[in-house]
Amino acid sequence: MAIEFHYADFIQSIEIERQLSKHTLESYVTSIEKFIAFLLKYTSIRCWNDVDEFTVRQYLIELLRKYKKSTVQNRLSGLKSLFIFLKKYQIIEKNPFKSLSVPKKEKTLPKILSPNDMALLLSQPKKLFLDEKISQFLYLRDTLILELLYNSGMRLSELLSLRYGDVDFGQCSVKIIGKGNRERICPIGSYSIRALEQFIATIGGSFSPTMFVIVNEQGGHLTPRQVQNRLKFYLQQSNLPRDISPHKLRHSYATHMLNNGADLRLVQELLGHANLSTTQIYTHVNSAALQRAYRKAHPHA
Repeated sequence: MAIEFHYADFIQSIEIERQLSKHTLESYVTSIEKFIAFLLKYTSIRCWNDVDEFTVRQYLIELLRKYKKSTVQNRLSGLKSLFIFLKKYQIIEKNPFKSLSVPKKEKTLPKILSPNDMALLLSQPKKLFLDEKISQFLYLRDTLILELLYNSGMRLSELLSLRYGDVDFGQCSVKIIGKGNRERICPIGSYSIRALEQFIATIGGSFSPTMFVIVNEQGGHLTPRQVQNRLKFYLQQSNLPRDISPHKLRHSYATHMLNNGADLRLVQELLGHANLSTTQIYTHVNSAALQRAYRKAHPHA
């Protein structure tokens, strides 16, 4: 049976059962297509059942030659899920990925903004509006974007999915549907609520519970790329690193919370992490800051 005939069924299956994000699904498709290209170019294998452990190891070597371990892990994650699916539905007799030893991903500290840098970034929309460099709509809308991302730690996809019915103005919180369709309630603080109220009052019109909070001037839905470009614009105006992304504002949120005494499990809940180990990367950030302070201050460091 030809290998191309089966991975569409797999993608459809995990999309329904596991409710993965669009980005993750696209990553899985890329991983599978790259593996198929490898099989067609370097082997005579033309059906899934002929893929053996030797072929899988050869592919792993090829990946390690070209990519970082983090990329290799992502590529293999999609393939391992595919072969579990193929074995489950008896399309293959044996799973060649089952005994594959996957290299551990390097632990890297996420890049963040300091509280002072964050305050500078948040002040930019108003400053540029007063200097008549951006419109009132962009000032209010972009202030709201920055405040919500930093004050809640929500993902960009979660921000763009936020509707007015998800906002609890009295409790200064929002309901977020995150990865795996998991629901969480996240405080957003008085600054975000004030930014949202200003946006509503100034723009005017009627706001129904089903309307998206973050929109363009025509009331249409913003794309992730548009938000990323607006962030880069304000970073440039602030003379801050332009490689800071919306996700790095999420890193900044988590790190600042922990540095100011928040409990790790509380931060896990606020970020919507399924596993505590995912949140623990931020304790390494805190530890790194402590190490720097120690080396600077202690005479025997």
